[in-house]
Amino acid sequence: MTATKPNTNMPPDLPPQVAMMQMLGGLRVARLIYAAAELGIADLLADGSKSIDELAQATDTHAPSLYRLMRSLASVGIFAEYERCFSLTPLAEFLQSDTPDSVRAAVKFFGQDWHWNVWENLHYSVKTGKPAFEHLYGQGLFEYYQDPEVARVSSESKASISQRAAQSLLANYDFSSMHKVVDIGIYASASTIIALLQAHPTMQGVLFDFPSAIAAATPAIESAQIGDRARLVAGNCLDSVPSDGDAYILMFVVHNWDDDRAVKLLKNCREAMIADGKLLIVEMIMPPGNAPFVGKLIDLESLLTTPGGYERSEAQYRSLLEAAGFKVTRIIPTQTANSIIEAVRA
Repeated sequence: MTATKPNTNMPPDLPPQVAMMQMLGGLRVARLIYAAAELGIADLLADGSKSIDELAQATDTHAPSLYRLMRSLASVGIFAEYERCFSLTPLAEFLQSDTPDSVRAAVKFFGQDWHWNVWENLHYSVKTGKPAFEHLYGQGLFEYYQDPEVARVSSESKASISQRAAQSLLANYDFSSMHKVVDIGIYASASTIIALLQAHPTMQGVLFDFPSAIAAATPAIESAQIGDRARLVAGNCLDSVPSDGDAYILMFVVHNWDDDRAVKLLKNCREAMIADGKLLIVEMIMPPGNAPFVGKLIDLESLLTTPGGYERSEAQYRSLLEAAGFKVTRIIPTQTANSIIEAVRA
């Protein structure tokens, strides 16, 4: 068998050892972005450039040290400097709180200490196959999310992540014939069900998630102006799911579970849906080969934090769905890294 040529993902004239050192610098850049998000720098620059002294005063920071932070961010295209004044760049705009597709909440969520701690223990998960999170904190990630404040922060983060995925789902799948859609989440957000009901004025929607996630999502539902067409139901998807849906959406859900629990979840959906109902799984499908793909890093996130979860290939999804009594009818690529897997009862 001929090996696939390695993808070094670096300029051809860059010495390998230099490229390696640049890759190691990614840790520093991530922390710089987190610091800027925590300080709210992008919001302060929404109306135009400001001097480093103005920014330091507004953030209650040490001006010379803040300048060193901002200068480093500007060197990688996040903010721009001119004579010790800083302004937004296209990248920095998405660190604003209220801009569409903002990533600030996600940056703040993934920059939390617990997240860095589990990545520091990647070697533990690689050696044992067990989540580093449980090893460090004595409980599972989903148990940790039961704390109302943790669930709120998670919901805000998931909203910023899933909003684009929800828009992509609507752009690539026709829901016009569906009356009732059930959105099943795992400490997710209300972004998908809100987008669906706003786009389809006669549709009924159910958001089903763990109790603390439902509580965290309630304010977004109430402010979305979708009337009484959205029903919020708390529960555990491994026990049962709401019945009589035309479609069941599992967005970033299946990858959280090992095969046995994933099959249990899928069977629950099969039993609950109407006879000709659709199952829609929105996930990253793992490609073969050495090509860069964000799902390969998300897969390690699952290794570190979830009970046996992993990113699956197309063949693995087909096998999983077959074991749960489904057959795949089509797989729809989207403009994002996610695909839509449509399945019906076999």
